[in-house]
Amino acid sequence: MNISRILRKQGVIAVVFLLILVHFAMRAAYDIEEGLGDGETLGGRICGALVERGIQFASPYVLFANGSDHYRIKGMMPLEMCLLRESEKDENVTEYRQPSAIEEMAAIENSLAYQEHLKNQIETESHSEDLTGSGEPQMPEPVVTGAFVPAQAPAAVYSAQQLGEPGFIKKNFYAEDPTTQIREEQLQYNTLMGFDATLKQDSSSVQILVYHTHSQEAYIDSTPGDPSTSIVGVGEHLCDILRTQYGFNVLHHTGEYDVESRDNAYSNAMAGLDQVLAENPTIEVMIDLHRDQTNPDTKLVTTIQDRPTARFMFFNGLCYTRALGELTNLPNPYVQDNLSFAFQMHLAAEEYYPGLTRRIYLKGYRYNLHYRPKSVLIELGSQTNTVEEAMNACDPMAHIIAMTLNGENKGGE
Repeated sequence: MNISRILRKQGVIAVVFLLILVHFAMRAAYDIEEGLGDGETLGGRICGALVERGIQFASPYVLFANGSDHYRIKGMMPLEMCLLRESEKDENVTEYRQPSAIEEMAAIENSLAYQEHLKNQIETESHSEDLTGSGEPQMPEPVVTGAFVPAQAPAAVYSAQQLGEPGFIKKNFYAEDPTTQIREEQLQYNTLMGFDATLKQDSSSVQILVYHTHSQEAYIDSTPGDPSTSIVGVGEHLCDILRTQYGFNVLHHTGEYDVESRDNAYSNAMAGLDQVLAENPTIEVMIDLHRDQTNPDTKLVTTIQDRPTARFMFFNGLCYTRALGELTNLPNPYVQDNLSFAFQMHLAAEEYYPGLTRRIYLKGYRYNLHYRPKSVLIELGSQTNTVEEAMNACDPMAHIIAMTLNGENKGGE
């Protein structure tokens, strides 16, 4: 009897102790939640703080962001390298990635090279005026700060051994959507670089078409109702650079195919593209320029020559999904050519402007890339970028496009 009474007494004490612990835990949780903003979670705050500080961490489970959205992380991949995808319907990709130390060093070197260029330009102009002037000292004309100077040499170079391994190429240059899969033979370096991306005709006829399947995409400071501050305005700026600085004959098609809904934009665009190509059969290059949609706390920006510059991403459709296999109802005879064209531009960007581009994103469908071998979709910045950052990105982007179309990206090959 005494033993049972003692056990009951200890049981009551244990229950009371547990209740006290639960009370304190609930009180602590309440205090924490009260200290957070509306719609914010403690996990979200921790994740955000770590990402902002460039701290690598991993989870084999599920990452919860903004209190509701959740994304599966495979294995123990560092969060900074995870591609977190949003709904399949939006056809957008979200990326958490902080610049690596190499990329930051390259950005600093590019900035120093740019400053040296400005210094040499001032000295050259000053010396020239001293030789031809009237003898009176003259000040050089002010150099416009912020002017872009195309990089003259690679800032980073990959070894032949690295580029000879399809596994290395896939890991470092591509982000594969879970709905699709690329084959190893599609990633052979000789195949990718063996494609002739140079233009075959001169600028007497239209060579390049720039258009926007999603013409309504805008930036954080775009003016509502003003296309010049949307992706369309950025596209016109890109066209202008390609025309005036690189001598290409460029047509900017501003047809709108996503005004009522984005769902059928690619299908809607086909009639307009058919007409443009029928009227301009000499078009060899087709660029579908988009603006990406990311998490609100993701900022796709880097610094090139002291200018804030939106990062961009090349995008390929493989006409293949894991669920359906080859999409025979959406044929594209130029899948490999599309891959090669995007890869050549991406590699040039990685070498001349490290950190400017995100990994090439691969998805399963066609995205109207079947019209020409040299067709590509580009995601320029996201809704968190400014119009200025997007406009600034057009300079190095145009240089990368020009190098590829002129064959300058292949060096001495």
